[in-house]
Amino acid sequence: MLISGVAANYIQWLEEAAYPLWSGRGVDPATGIVWEALDHAGKPLFDSDRRLRVLARQAYCFVGSGRPTLVELGERQFRYAMDHGFCAQSGRLAAVFDSHLNIRHAPHDLYDLAFMLLAASTLLAQGRLRADDLPRLEAALGVLKAGCGWFETMDQALPRRQNPHMHLFEAATELYHITGAPRFLGIAEECHDLFSTLFLQKDGRILEHYDAGLQPLTGARQSVEPGHMAEWIYLLHRYQQVTGRSPGSVPERLFAAVQRHRTESGFLPDRADPRVATRRLWPQLEYLRAAAVMRQRGHTLDLRDTPEQIMSRIARDYLDKAVPGGWFDRCDARGKVISSVMPASSLYHLQPAIRILAEGP
Repeated sequence: MLISGVAANYIQWLEEAAYPLWSGRGVDPATGIVWEALDHAGKPLFDSDRRLRVLARQAYCFVGSGRPTLVELGERQFRYAMDHGFCAQSGRLAAVFDSHLNIRHAPHDLYDLAFMLLAASTLLAQGRLRADDLPRLEAALGVLKAGCGWFETMDQALPRRQNPHMHLFEAATELYHITGAPRFLGIAEECHDLFSTLFLQKDGRILEHYDAGLQPLTGARQSVEPGHMAEWIYLLHRYQQVTGRSPGSVPERLFAAVQRHRTESGFLPDRADPRVATRRLWPQLEYLRAAAVMRQRGHTLDLRDTPEQIMSRIARDYLDKAVPGGWFDRCDARGKVISSVMPASSLYHLQPAIRILAEGP
């Protein structure tokens, strides 16, 4: 496989800078559990709460790296979340630990469960999942099942959102890929049906917020995030790879809508409706993945929409001036950095974006 110079540079960056940073300073030496974030100098935020989803995301990335030491580190994150992430009193899955890893809040959140299932898929592929892990997570998911989709939390928090369903779609697709089990295909299909019939609009936008019956909210209670629209393009592509089921022209419709929301400087805003001027790192990475998928589908891209050009812009504004292996999380419309910390969770977006860039046309 011929890798472009841009892709080769950032594969090297991932391997030689990002992995060492986040498996080194990004890990609490006293517990072996990852920190929530580092500051821009690369120092851990010792007093910050730690979200369970960060443990799950880092587990997914580290195990997916294939490096033996990182696989072990990733397994440690997942194992801690399984062994200590369920509240002993309520049985609910934690969302937040305090800085000393005591459970602070355990709402049994669908988003967190989706990422635990995604992390489980990578461990299962490596033969490192315990026999009771997947049944336990499936049971935890089962208690959130609604007549249509899944509830946000055990207490059925509102609004309901498309975002956790998107990540459940992602996790179920990977679990079906590894196991071939019809039950995981069924979960993926239900999430896909929700996307097709409720979340996706005729103009290619995806609405984020819904009422208790999964009817879209209106006015100020609704929003559109171009980063999620781009993310769905890749996930539909992966679903087709795994199941053989074509998404038809939906990726083209989504990509056209994403491009309508792109700024003159070539970036995606954090929110498009209502529009905000800020732009985080992760939507740009999902834009890169979407552009790579569209090129693979034979779509002719403008020069500034090629994955290599998107990566160059990302590098200029978010990576190149950060500590080696780190990143800036948010910029304003002019490209000025306005964040003060590096969230560990961004590795989940960086790793696959750089890898798909390396796949080339």
